[in-house]
Amino acid sequence: MSYYNTNLAYDDEELEYDLSRFDTSLRDKRRKEEEQAKASAIKEAPAMSASKTGSVIKIALSVAVLFGALFSVNYFNTQKYNASRMVAEQEKLLAEAQDDNALLRSKLDAKANISYIEEYASEKLGMTKITSAQKEYISINENLIEVEQDETEGFIGSVRKWFSHTLEYMGF
Repeated sequence: MSYYNTNLAYDDEELEYDLSRFDTSLRDKRRKEEEQAKASAIKEAPAMSASKTGSVIKIALSVAVLFGALFSVNYFNTQKYNASRMVAEQEKLLAEAQDDNALLRSKLDAKANISYIEEYASEKLGMTKITSAQKEYISINENLIEVEQDETEGFIGSVRKWFSHTLEYMGF
C-alpha cells in the first residue's frame, strides 16, 4: 500500500531542523553575560550616594516632627484633664453652696412665720398685742382726713387711753 505524503515533514531530503532553541550552551552564555553586566553596574556605583545622606537628614527630621507631635498631644491632653478636674471641683462647690442655700432658706421660712414674730416681739422686745381700745379708725375723703373717736367709752375710756399711751411712751 502506498501513501501519498505531501507533507514536508515526511520528506527526508528537504527537511531542515532549527536546533538552536534546544542548545543550552547559548542560553547559559547569554545568562552569564547578563549577570556580569548587572554585577559591573553594581560595582561601578559610588559607595556613598547623595540619596543616603539625604535620607539620614529626612529620618532625623521626621523623628523630630513625630516627637514634637507626640509632645503637643500629651501637653494638650494634660491641659484638658486639668480643666475637667477644675470644672468637677467647681461643680462640687456649687452643689455644696446650693445645699447650704436650701438650708438657709428653710430656716428663713421658719423665722418668717407669724407666730415666731409674735413670740420674738413679746419676749425679746417686750411688745404686747394691740387692744381694741388702742385702735383708731380714720376716714379719708378726697381732701379731708377725719379721725373718729370712740365716744362710747366716755371719761374712763379717755383716762385709760392716756394711761396706756404714757406706759407705751415709757417702754412698758
